Amino acid sequence: MKKNKFKNLKGVVVALKANFLIVEIDYKDFKDDSLDQFYEKIRLLCTRRSKLDYQGLFIDVGDIVFVESIDYKNKRAVIAEVEPRISFLKRPAVANVTLASICISVDEPLFDMEQASRFLLTVECAKIKPLIVLTKIDLVTKNDVISYINKFKSWGYDCIPVSIQNSKGIDSLIERFRKTKLTVLAGPSGVGKTSLINHLIPTVSLPTSSVSKKLRRGTHTTRHVELFEIGNGSLLADTPGFNRPEIVCGPSEFAYLFPEFRSQLSKSTCKFRNCLHRDEPSCVINKDLERYPFYRNNLEEIISSHLPYQAG
Repeated sequence: MKKNKFKNLKGVVVALKANFLIVEIDYKDFKDDSLDQFYEKIRLLCTRRSKLDYQGLFIDVGDIVFVESIDYKNKRAVIAEVEPRISFLKRPAVANVTLASICISVDEPLFDMEQASRFLLTVECAKIKPLIVLTKIDLVTKNDVISYINKFKSWGYDCIPVSIQNSKGIDSLIERFRKTKLTVLAGPSGVGKTSLINHLIPTVSLPTSSVSKKLRRGTHTTRHVELFEIGNGSLLADTPGFNRPEIVCGPSEFAYLFPEFRSQLSKSTCKFRNCLHRDEPSCVINKDLERYPFYRNNLEEIISSHLPYQAG
């Protein structure tokens, strides 16, 4: 086999497969003599250099890597280096996310305010910009959709309502995804993430399942994270559904994960520096906001989890 004129090539990890990583690389205007055709992109089954393990570097989907020892005929290579991440979403584990789209269905399964908030707060914890994708809008009235949009606006979030049944909102969603480098689709099981990807990218045919009529919730069809191209060099990640994300933060940081609270705290200051926005005097947080009861309930859980353990 003719020796490749490129020693190292830059690529992105698009999937994990057992103990291997699937890396997609670009190499235009280059043709290896062992290949039958020109490629613009190719996916390689990769291992990783042991030095990366010694350095304590974990590699996840979305990581930008450099590969070497490339065997184009068998589509194999070795990951030698990993670029520093600009962001990392812990669950689902995806690196270098630039937009997190939280899929929330209006029905089948029914909208759950606490569940939706947990997904949004998980993204806020990672300091990643969230977007709400409201799915299955064909199951409700136009007024219901407007009501949901206004609700999310009051929370401080943009929302794009979509339906794969009549393609409403699909063009707007594609346009939004193509403006960012790597978008993650996350959300509860059964809200239509995988069906949406099949609709957005017709060349992809991922398995889907219906919502359980007995439990009124979805089943897990996506078992792992995988990246797909959606045009303009942009990538879209399908992720496994789960139903109760864990909120990991300290009590004093919790309020700042809510855009509607951040807005008030940026304009005014509470009387006490360590105010947790419960019943402290001269607190500036409006207790009538829709998600305030959710904040209070979960704040107590967070406080309890941060109390020092005392043996009985």
